[in-house]
Amino acid sequence: MYAPGATTATTNARRFLALRNPTYGPFYGTIGQLDDTGVANYHGMLLSVQRRLRGGLSVLSNYTLSKCMSDPATTELTGPTIVDPNNPDLDYSACDADRRHVLNMSAVAYVPAFTNKTMNAILSGWQIAPLVRWQSGSPFSVTTGVDNALSGLGGQRAVQLLDDVYGDKTPNNYLSAAAFGSPPAGTYSTLAPNAYYGPSRLQNDLGISRNFKVGGARTFQFRWEIFNVINKANFNNPTTAINSSNFGRILSAGDPRIMQFGFKFDF
Repeated sequence: MYAPGATTATTNARRFLALRNPTYGPFYGTIGQLDDTGVANYHGMLLSVQRRLRGGLSVLSNYTLSKCMSDPATTELTGPTIVDPNNPDLDYSACDADRRHVLNMSAVAYVPAFTNKTMNAILSGWQIAPLVRWQSGSPFSVTTGVDNALSGLGGQRAVQLLDDVYGDKTPNNYLSAAAFGSPPAGTYSTLAPNAYYGPSRLQNDLGISRNFKVGGARTFQFRWEIFNVINKANFNNPTTAINSSNFGRILSAGDPRIMQFGFKFDF
């Protein structure tokens, strides 16, 4: 019998014996299996357009079309979980960070000087810097939420029953519950991980600043930064476990409009 407080050597010996005698099994927990194999591929096309500073305006824009595929990846020592150890190729799919389309646009504009002294004192010298980033949605897996395979492993994927898996893509009906089911007991689904994509995201920020000279080399700077200027709701991925009462619904989103002010004095 296993005795609590036994030495490490004794414990290790009994764990070894447990491999030969299953009656010792209840006395220890999960065994981590490490595998140093892994495959990842990334292909992308980058297009960029730039207008250098001229006439008080500079513009930079770029677009990326890409595809990232990999085995499951994680930063944990024990590595990612292969749902079906007998078929690790089944888990080769879209990377967690896969974004098929990414568009960035930024600009810096300087308000010119005015001949009118009053207008010049109030309006000139301001710097306006908008930033816009649009990207397609992030991938996610649809899971059963239970141990259908009776293997003790989590993250077991559902079975796709319909060709069109999406609802009307609103927060309350992003995925169709009728499009998924559970595999038979003792089996795994052949559905790949990260097979579906969530809503796209639009980042729209704005920075406004101006330097004021207060004598000699001393300068006072005022900054006003606005994040999510248009206050767009950037929804996160939906609930993806089919045994959840919220399956297919989006329950969270990114930050709303946020503003901050800053002051800096250089001397």
